[in-house]
This record gives sequence, structure tokens and C-alpha cells, in this order.
Amino acid sequence: MDNSNTQVKKAADVLSIPEQQQWVEFGNPRYDVVRLADEHKVDLIVVGSHGRHGTQLLLDSTANAILHHAKCDVLAIRLT
Repeated sequence: MDNSNTQVKKAADVLSIPEQQQWVEFGNPRYDVVRLADEHKVDLIVVGSHGRHGTQLLLDSTANAILHHAKCDVLAIRLT
């Protein structure tokens, strides 16, 4: 977990994200991302997705679960 915290802090420093808006959690991302977003009143969730194009981009994926359960906007970015 220390390595995860270090990586988040490095990225947050580059992006000027305050420490109180940084979270490192372990669990099931399909549920925990949405739970954290609700708890912290997040406006936007950005999630990466692998390997598909078009409407198949989100099917049967963690991104799809987040998209359908989140109360805020979700931006899915295809990772190459």
C-alpha cells in the first residue's frame, strides 16, 4: 500500500490535487469507485477501458458497472 500511496502522491503533485482529495483503496472497483464517489460528492469519474471500439468499449467491463451505478458523470477513456 505504501507504493500505491507514493504513486498517487506523485501524480497528484503534478496535477496539483490536494491531499484531502486523494484516495487509495483496495477492493472491488465496480462497487468501491461508485461508493467513494457518493461519499465524497464527486462530479466526474474518469475510468480507463481496454481493447474494444465503439459501443463494445463498455460492455462486460468494470467501466460499464461504474457507468450504470454512478450518480455522477462518467468518462471512459480507451487505453491502448
